[in-house]
Amino acid sequence: MPDCQAYQWSAKDKFVYFLVLIPFLIGFIGSLILMGKITIFLPMIVIILVLAINVLQAGCCVGCPYRGKYCPALFGVYLGNVFSTWFYKEREFDQKFFDRNANIAETLLGVVVILTSYFLWTINWIYAVAYVLLAALHMMLFILVICPKCSYNDTCPAGVLSCKLMGRRKRVV
Repeated sequence: MPDCQAYQWSAKDKFVYFLVLIPFLIGFIGSLILMGKITIFLPMIVIILVLAINVLQAGCCVGCPYRGKYCPALFGVYLGNVFSTWFYKEREFDQKFFDRNANIAETLLGVVVILTSYFLWTINWIYAVAYVLLAALHMMLFILVICPKCSYNDTCPAGVLSCKLMGRRKRVV
């Protein structure tokens, strides 16, 4: 568990995060628009799944020093931070609860990527490839640039992966 001396995100960090978020935003918004040309129900299903991911992520935010504050979130899962203070206000950190919510949220994220890629493929395979590449670029940049500064990188799956990839030890509390 991180201590109360969490890294404070600067204005420069927030700007860098915005830049890291651009590939995701292009892929996400673009895919919703394109899938909306097939039927309005596809973007609605994706948005509902993303909201479900945010609710599950909210359970993972319990114990995070950024809970209820600014938090750069992988794949733009901002609402998890806010939802955590609503849905899990009195809850204490529990590793089993965290792991369960993280695993289900990651699975749903996979479903969103596969579902979106499939329907983009039906329009034009280039859209599907572009979507996956944009998501991968966002994730790679996030793990390389944002995760190393985060005070929750010893708990969050992306942070743990970042520490392993970059040959760093987890943050010591």
